[in-house]
Amino acid sequence: MISIKKKIEQHFSTLSKSQQKVANFVLNNPSFISMHSAAEVGKKAGASETTVIRFCYSVGLDGYVQLQQKWREYLFEHNTNSTLGNYVASKKALPSEQLCEKVMGQMSKQIANVATQIDSQQFHEVTKKIHEASTIYLIGAGGSIFATQWLQFTLNMLRPGVKLVHTDTSTLIRTLQEVDETAVAIVVSLHRYYKEPIEIAEQFQQRGAYIIAITDTNVAPIHPYAHETFVLQQVELSTIDLMPVLMAFLNTLVAGMMSHDIPYYNQQRINYDDFQNSFLANRWS
Repeated sequence: MISIKKKIEQHFSTLSKSQQKVANFVLNNPSFISMHSAAEVGKKAGASETTVIRFCYSVGLDGYVQLQQKWREYLFEHNTNSTLGNYVASKKALPSEQLCEKVMGQMSKQIANVATQIDSQQFHEVTKKIHEASTIYLIGAGGSIFATQWLQFTLNMLRPGVKLVHTDTSTLIRTLQEVDETAVAIVVSLHRYYKEPIEIAEQFQQRGAYIIAITDTNVAPIHPYAHETFVLQQVELSTIDLMPVLMAFLNTLVAGMMSHDIPYYNQQRINYDDFQNSFLANRWS
């Protein structure tokens, strides 16, 4: 049976602008929906109570009560809350015995769950594009910037032409002047979806670059500007809870790139280590 989350995502493009505002709020705050009235949801979403009711009908539900019921069932099935308050509370509730094992076990389950959602053919084709790119541009903002910095550090040891996109005006203009159809841009866009990375992705797309997006929902605003998108889904959106899954996926993306020419990347790593070791030795002699 199709989940309420998937049902909303499938109908999203057919909704009116005001109903899409409600849909985004509902998808991002399922626990709130299950415990509050349609009027309260409308107020939080910046819409009317009537719009909330119409939204329910538009996605094939009998009304708001059924929406609440479906979300309660979904939350019970997945047994996950990811708002900051719930994140802290869930960690405090864990017993001190075997705490490390239990917390890391939760992360392992999240990673395994996301792994089952990745299409293997899509992953193969995308990593081949990354391998063949003349230049790889990495784009992120907010919490995403830490992930893109790690990816730059790792890729830079394995191949040339890896650049972290900086958003100060003069540097960004120079970067956009360099972009062409031989480039790949990897955009990490997570809730609450900073506008800048999305706008930069649009500019890269217009210049012929191949855009790979990594996000956390099927209705994230980055979708129209990406050639391929990997969705790392959660019940409720939280960059904190998603970060271990994101880092695991980025590490897998690097491994996928290397799989297209293992001897080349092994030699690149050796060359990097040799240069780094000789540089450090000379630096302190």
